[in-house]
Amino acid sequence: MLPFSEFMSQSLYGENGYYTDSSKVSKTGDFYTSVSVSKFFGGAIASYILSLLESNALSLPLRIVEIGADKGYLLGDIALFLDALSEVLPQCEFIIIEPLSTLAQAQKAYLGGLKFSCVLDFKIVESFEALSQNKDSSLFIISNELFDSFPCDVLDSGKMLCVSQDLKWDSKWRGIWQNLCAKNLSTLLPRQSLEILDKLKCNPLEFRGLLPQWQDFICNLSRFAKAHKNSHFVSFDYGRENLSQTQNPNAKYYNPLHTSPRFYKSHQVLSLKDFLEQDGDFHTLYQNADITYDVDFTLLDSLLCENGFQKIFCDTQAKVLIEKMQILELLQTFSQQCGYNTYLKEIHKLKTLLHTLGERFLGICYTFSK
Repeated sequence: MLPFSEFMSQSLYGENGYYTDSSKVSKTGDFYTSVSVSKFFGGAIASYILSLLESNALSLPLRIVEIGADKGYLLGDIALFLDALSEVLPQCEFIIIEPLSTLAQAQKAYLGGLKFSCVLDFKIVESFEALSQNKDSSLFIISNELFDSFPCDVLDSGKMLCVSQDLKWDSKWRGIWQNLCAKNLSTLLPRQSLEILDKLKCNPLEFRGLLPQWQDFICNLSRFAKAHKNSHFVSFDYGRENLSQTQNPNAKYYNPLHTSPRFYKSHQVLSLKDFLEQDGDFHTLYQNADITYDVDFTLLDSLLCENGFQKIFCDTQAKVLIEKMQILELLQTFSQQCGYNTYLKEIHKLKTLLHTLGERFLGICYTFSK
């Protein structure tokens, strides 16, 4: 039997895993993202970078790093808009952190075909460790729909969800609730899940909810940010703040956000609860469906702040794009160049970005304090 987190990891990131096929992310694929909806999503982020440079929150030279870049469209859009809006491009270094070789190849092919006013080389590496320290450079890190794709464990009052891969009887991979006790915790629960329970001061035998495996990544993110002159981290994801915890931050125990994993395939969604009630076969989902969940932004904030980050904002994607990143003013600027018909098409795309996705997604920004 596999812990659910291991099943999710192998299904999404293993050999021939779901995320190794970049065609799954589009309007005709299993799901679409803000990046695939409008280039002005990247344009708004470029506009925000320029505002940080103007306010001296960041300075040149500047490293711009994307994590979880899929085909590379977002970083490409950011670079194109920076080129159109300013003259900072020659002093910017563009980097993608991509552990999946198939996606790295797709990113290299796409970004290599873009045209800029100067020679631009996009660097693609597997991890933070592959990049050298640069104390003279500022750092801007961007991610979109990253944290909802980390493997997670699922606990329910002394039980942990596992997936049985025993094919001897009826060839089904079943979800099985494995009983936990004090003696088997360290054996059954993955390390990161144990660590987060300890940080939250939660009793594993009473905990009900998700345990996302964010800690190692955030520690690496912190070390990377520390190796630069100054740093900003911006991320967009599906989820919400945990109001039950926010309203009582001094509670003795952490009250987890009540959510569970979801499975997406061909724009159809099925919750873990429904799938288990139907005695679903996990083999039908293996490497064939996206697995995701609502991000608990209160928990994420706690882990980021614990590792040296300070929150600048956390708000709906719509508010962030309109109020912080000036996306409407940006579109108005380009409307004078692109023509009225193109302008109307972009307005329609922005409706999806700001309304359909705008209230369901949150945008966060953190700076690193040394």
